[in-house]
Amino acid sequence: MKRFTGLFTILFLFLSVSLMAGCEGRVKKEEYDAIKAQVEQLTKDKSDLEKKVGELTNQINTLTAENEQLKSQLAALAQPTPAPGEETQATPAPEGETQTPGEIAPEATPGEEEPAD
Repeated sequence: MKRFTGLFTILFLFLSVSLMAGCEGRVKKEEYDAIKAQVEQLTKDKSDLEKKVGELTNQINTLTAENEQLKSQLAALAQPTPAPGEETQATPAPEGETQTPGEIAPEATPGEEEPAD
């Protein structure tokens, strides 16, 4: 009888351990499948983000080039240009002569003296 009880106990322990290992194996497989699905999702997200990084890099390059072009246009527009009528300074008309607006008085050449009145 002692032998029978001993064998029964050993058999019971063996079956208990087997069942527990089987349950753990199922749980581990479920965890493995869940982790595998997460890895696949993360891989997909990574490829999507890499694609988006490429698109944003292209946009940055385009906007940088456009910014440089606009800066050069602004620099060209910011250069001081003489206002109309300021290109040459008008000399006053000699006495007795009238000067119309927009007309530049003739300058005396060196060596010529102005006629005295």
